[in-house]
Amino acid sequence: MEFMSDMLSGADSGKPSLFEIVAQHKMSELLEPALRHVTSVYAHRYPRYLVRILNWHEEVYAALMLAVERHYLRNYGGSFTEHFYGTKRVRVRRIGGDNSLTRGDVWKSLVFLVGLPLLKSRLDQRYERASGGE
Repeated sequence: MEFMSDMLSGADSGKPSLFEIVAQHKMSELLEPALRHVTSVYAHRYPRYLVRILNWHEEVYAALMLAVERHYLRNYGGSFTEHFYGTKRVRVRRIGGDNSLTRGDVWKSLVFLVGLPLLKSRLDQRYERASGGE
């Protein structure tokens, strides 16, 4: 434990470490496959209700993450995974007032947190179909 305290003593406590940033990024990448797996396991048990959700998994996941991320951005100033690791987003170039996120900042963050990953997965699927992967 002494080693860890010596390592952290020189670092700025207000800034996240590289390990926290990498862990936060990996956690956000692994949420979708984990939720897909849980849904598929329960879809075998309750096919009447959950097969439709499994067929529309990407859209349902995007809608769920839009609601969750919007809640966390508005209330805690960071995404779900950022709040989990104790980091938050602040406005840097704000001259007067507080550094909290505005409504526009929240929606811009949602585009990058939810919209672009959904678009990327759609484009990856189209590429797989076009190249003969599926």
